Amino acid sequence: MNSQAKESGMINHAVLRVFDEFEKAEQARAALLADGFGSDALELKVHNDEAGPVEGNFLVGNTPIESEEHVYERNYARPVQRGQCMLMVDAADPATAARAAAILAGFGARDPDQLSGAQR
Repeated sequence: MNSQAKESGMINHAVLRVFDEFEKAEQARAALLADGFGSDALELKVHNDEAGPVEGNFLVGNTPIESEEHVYERNYARPVQRGQCMLMVDAADPATAARAAAILAGFGARDPDQLSGAQR
């Protein structure tokens, strides 16, 4: 929340979206800045470690062994939705939040609330 909003007691309308690719997140951030959003209203976080992005469960599912209880294709072979980058936009009102969400969607951003029900 920016300092003006904190001082005035206004409720902010945060927009949080996730990206699998850092480049797309950076492009979306640049587009928001070009559209007039202040840099203090944008927060980009990248979730990686020194080994790189998480690709899935590295302890199980590395060999295509199948049985009735364990079907490799269903459990492990599909791509993992990672959401490695999070971009949050502090918006002062619902219209500004909607504008930010539309810009982010143009770069393939996904709503993390929509991902929670994704098929795994």
